[in-house]
Amino acid sequence: MVIANILPVLIVPLLGWRFYSRYRKLVGVQTVRPFKLWASVCAFPAILLLTGIATLAQTATFEGLLLGAAAGFALALLGLKLTAYQAGDSGLSYTPNMFIGMALSMLFFSRVVYRGYQIYTASATQTSLPLTTTPLTMAVVGLILAYYPTYSAGILRWRKRMGGQAAESVPVGNKQM
Repeated sequence: MVIANILPVLIVPLLGWRFYSRYRKLVGVQTVRPFKLWASVCAFPAILLLTGIATLAQTATFEGLLLGAAAGFALALLGLKLTAYQAGDSGLSYTPNMFIGMALSMLFFSRVVYRGYQIYTASATQTSLPLTTTPLTMAVVGLILAYYPTYSAGILRWRKRMGGQAAESVPVGNKQM
């Protein structure tokens, strides 16, 4: 058997396991970790900018990236409104909206699997298949790259406002964001 036939059998379960473990970390109660939040606020916009520069010559993919980024920004604002914020004796924590986290994870996972399938099937006929050629892929990339820094900035903003206050619980949907 050729290694090209065995590779998907090995990679797909590995990708599935990584996405599942990542998903499990994203849907439960999260402790506020400022370093991770700041890393997201700084790194993702830089990657979005570089991706935008790389796709600038391809109008459709650039527009897909911009539309995805706009949708990611709006979805993050909605996600912040639907987040449950908690301040307790053990520190600050929050619970992201499960449905938004699940939708983002599944969208990203399905797009990665689809593009992997395209690359795998094209490898027999083409020498290369660029990853930035489809507007839909760039829309998903823009969505992810805009959602996480916006959401992280909102959590950091809430953390700053909570600094020095007594322990209390803020219910889901509270506009205290």
